[in-house]
Parts: sequence; structure tokens; C-alpha cells
Amino acid sequence: MKSVRASRGLGRAAVAVLAGALAFGIAGCGSSSDESGAGGEPVTVAHARGETTVEGTPKKVVTLGNQWMDTALALGVTPVGHIDNVAAVSKTSPPWEPDSLKSSKALNTTGNIAEQVAALEPDLILVDGFLADQKTYDDLSKIAPTLPGLSKEAVGPWQNLVTTLGKVLRKQDEASKVIADVDKKVETITQANPGLKGKTFVSTWLASPAQLMVLTDPNDGSSKIFTQLGLGIPKNLTDLPANQGRLALSPERVDELTADLLLAGYSPGMDEKYRQLPGYIELPAVKKGAVTFLTVEEISAVNQPTALSIPYLLNKLQPAIANAAK
Repeated sequence: MKSVRASRGLGRAAVAVLAGALAFGIAGCGSSSDESGAGGEPVTVAHARGETTVEGTPKKVVTLGNQWMDTALALGVTPVGHIDNVAAVSKTSPPWEPDSLKSSKALNTTGNIAEQVAALEPDLILVDGFLADQKTYDDLSKIAPTLPGLSKEAVGPWQNLVTTLGKVLRKQDEASKVIADVDKKVETITQANPGLKGKTFVSTWLASPAQLMVLTDPNDGSSKIFTQLGLGIPKNLTDLPANQGRLALSPERVDELTADLLLAGYSPGMDEKYRQLPGYIELPAVKKGAVTFLTVEEISAVNQPTALSIPYLLNKLQPAIANAAK
């Protein structure tokens, strides 16, 4: 049986926050399930690996990765099995996840994923794009209809996931409400902080004493929530060469983080190291009190935004956002 591993490139490492350490043992195991509910015309979804047609209304859903998992949960659907890549790294369940997830089977990320998925007899498999290379997608598709990332972007817009899954699960009204509720929270913050328009932000992760990951692509899915707030990424950062929208910056170059709002993600125990970087105290965001330190699971909420994690994240960022707007 051949093992398939997610990419461990620097760009994807920042997206997944170490999720590349997860191993997928995939085999062409078929599911005997034929329990998807009737209802409506088949739904065909175009995605990064081609297209998938889903017959009926899926009743047993497996989610591999946080973006699809949170999307299902936001629509009131508890997966029968799941991989929570944020919890796998942080060793604790993210605070935005509902208690209903406790009834879902957490799959063993070091075991054979295909066998575990097939045993659950799902009628729909959702696998986050950074975990779904072509072979993984092909092999999971032998078990049940499978949806990977919807686009080839490292992180796609979370709204697209909600809208698509709403169609597949025949929950279009619920999907529209989920998106509207998040947009309303963003709009409330925007109206309360009119000075945000035209200001800048930078999202970072101090992965190690020698590696500072920096988001440089304003079109990346993880940037969208900030552009909604009226924020952009400083030009001196967007002009730098990057891998999948992210740059491994030497910590000695911290003075290039010239944004009004600084998201300072850090690996365990690295928050004090971040504060001690030469030039940190002179940063515009530091002087304005517009810095928020984010744990591994919290910076994951930035790198892999979902309908559940965004409201939590905005609550955490509100004090810094208010200071950035001044």
C-alpha cells in the first residue's frame, strides 16, 4: 500500500501550519454504502481536480481538514468522521468548534486513512485542497464522491465552500444565512472603525528562531477578510518574491513589517522571542498598540479561514483593529 503525503513546502507549511506532517495511507477501498437520501437533481461541482457529481442528498459525510469540516459544522452537519488538522498540531480542539463534533469519529492521522474512511461508509468525502493531490483525490473517489479544494489556490475563499456545500446538501438557505451572518460582523467592525480604510495589515508566523513566514498575496483566501475591512498588504511586501503567496523572511528583516496592523503568530514558546526581534519595538503597529499575538491554532484561523473561525478571530483582533484605525 502506497503512502501519500501532503506537500511540505514552505508555502504550504504556512497554510497548513505543519499539517504537511500528516500522512495519508490511501488504497482503492470501495464503500458498500448506498444510503444517500433522495431529493433533487444531481449536483455537479467543478473543482481543482476536475468535477464531481453527487446524487441525492448525502447523509454520511467525512471531512479531512478544517476548512471543509468547519463548513459542514456551520451548516448544521456533523461529519461521521473527520481529521482536524488544527487540533492535530495544537493538541487541543479549537475554541470555535461546536460540541457536536465530539460525536464525530476523529481519524488516526498516522494510520491508513482510506481504510478508516471506507469503514464509515460515507456518501460524501470532503478533503481540503492542501491535502488532496491528484492520487489522493483519485483514490478517495473510489470510496465515495469526493470534493477537494474548489480552486488551485493554496487557500480558496471560505464563502465558496459554504455556497457549494449548501447546494450539495440541499441547504442553500442555511448557506446564505451563514455567509450573511459573518458579513454582518465584518460590516459592524468596519462601521465602528472608519479609519481602517486605506490602512495596512501583515499576517506573520514565527515558525522558528530563524524563520518568519509572511503573507504577501492580497488575493489569497486568507487575505479576503482583511480586504473586506478595508485593509491592504504593504507594497514593500507584495513586491517580494513568494511561494504560494507566502515568504520565508529572515527574522533580522522584521523592520520590513511596516503595516498598521500586525498579526504575530508564533510556534509554542516563541512569543517572547518575537518581541525580542531587533527592530520589533520600532514597528508602526507596535507603537500604535495594534499587534495581536496568535497561537498556532489562532494563526491557523487566519491561514485557513472558515465560517466558524472568522467570528472568533475578529473578536480576538478587535482591540488591535481599533488602534490600527486611529
